[in-house]
Amino acid sequence: MATLPLGPPAAHPRRRLLLGAAATLALAGLSPPRARASAAPRIAHVMSFDSPWRWTDGQLEGFRESLALPAADIRVFQMDVKRHASDEAKTERGRLARAFIDDFRPQLLYCSDDDAQQHVARHYLGTALPLVFSGVNRDPQAHGFEGAPNVTGVLEREHVPETLRLLRELVPGLRRLTVLSDHGAYWDAVVGRVQEGAAAIPGLAPVQVVRTHHYAEYQQAILAAQPGAEGAERPAQADALLHLGILTLVDSAGRPVPYQTVQRWVVEHSQLPDASFWLDRIHHGTLASVTVSELAQGRAAGRLARAILVDGVAPASLPMRPTAQGQPTISLRRARALGLVVRSTQLLQSHIVRHYEWEPRS
Repeated sequence: MATLPLGPPAAHPRRRLLLGAAATLALAGLSPPRARASAAPRIAHVMSFDSPWRWTDGQLEGFRESLALPAADIRVFQMDVKRHASDEAKTERGRLARAFIDDFRPQLLYCSDDDAQQHVARHYLGTALPLVFSGVNRDPQAHGFEGAPNVTGVLEREHVPETLRLLRELVPGLRRLTVLSDHGAYWDAVVGRVQEGAAAIPGLAPVQVVRTHHYAEYQQAILAAQPGAEGAERPAQADALLHLGILTLVDSAGRPVPYQTVQRWVVEHSQLPDASFWLDRIHHGTLASVTVSELAQGRAAGRLARAILVDGVAPASLPMRPTAQGQPTISLRRARALGLVVRSTQLLQSHIVRHYEWEPRS
């Protein structure tokens, strides 16, 4: 179901004027500086992806926590772009999300991840509706946010050097890294940041990048990188893999392949250590990551929303910044399957995942 009522209904608040950073805007539902707004504001939350999922649910959990308004009426629209992955489908999901927002008439719009910015948030730039975002990989200007008086938010920036150093601790001979991703537009910036971060690691060769829409080609790239590929005497093409976009790969009939299926196939067919940047990937078999915290992203967004709704702060006066918190995370199950030894110091300093998500628990 697209919309989920997650709080009690709220009465319509008085409309007040708030001075914007660049101009005076009538921002609906805001209080003047230092005056408290309603304890039960209406907030629309548009997820690029869907629930249940650690990444989306963690952002919303963190947002609620820092907003600290238990009576807030937060209603959710799930764009679900993992299953509605084509440009046409995303456009339609964006239209439906905007209809939901216009019908709900929220006092603040909270959008997570890039697709929600592209297909929803940008349509409200410069309006009377305050916008807060989180989980944004692209630069703010790519979504038209620079200079917009009614928007602020939290950028998602991967812990690239930290993740690669952790991977090298587990794989001391790491020199050649292959980066794999789908063609989602927001991965362009991430690939660039990975290349820049890898260049800062001494002894690491320039990364090889493979991008495809097709699951079969993703599989072929992984098999080609294995030790002994194309002949037992041939050196491996990669010492490790780095997985980015795996959410919109399609099969031969053009149907989306669930990312859980992609990750399980990698575990069952690859003998190469691998990394990514998100906790959920480790639970599904990726070896290591210094993860981007979804809770930290949501908490930072919640603090921004509270500053707007409760303290009367103009959105444009609140800087758009990334979160700094990262958590070293290792799949002990995957390390053992690859024959890697995890040192005691790594065990003590890291969050340890002991099972694959699909394995039954006793």
